[in-house]
Amino acid sequence: MKIWNGYGSEHSMNLVLIGRFKRAQDAEKVEKDIDRLSAQASKDDSHSIPFGEPEDQRFSDDMLSLLRSLNLNTLGPADLGQLVSEHYLRREGDQITVTTDEAEVSAFVKLFIEAGAKVEVFSAHDYPSDSADAS
Repeated sequence: MKIWNGYGSEHSMNLVLIGRFKRAQDAEKVEKDIDRLSAQASKDDSHSIPFGEPEDQRFSDDMLSLLRSLNLNTLGPADLGQLVSEHYLRREGDQITVTTDEAEVSAFVKLFIEAGAKVEVFSAHDYPSDSADAS
């Protein structure tokens, strides 16, 4: 008899990421930046970049121009796929809440922290009452 141990990725992370900004205008700007970056990443088909060899991971000219105009220096090519992955973003005043089943959320964390936000990340599997408060 042979027993197989395997790994499956069908388990969702059910992550909740909350960024609390000093001002509502900061949250609004980050929301717009995420929209612009997501649109460009989708146009560039960036979700395929993370699977390439490191030397093949590059920004498109349009993405590089956008990153410069937004004065963002912390995002790498591999981060951009996170912005086109399935997620739900909601802004209320000075707070942005992102919910996703993906494990990689560093792009959102970087964008939030660059804008001076206090960031909280947790699994709604473990803290379901906190996720209800965030919604």
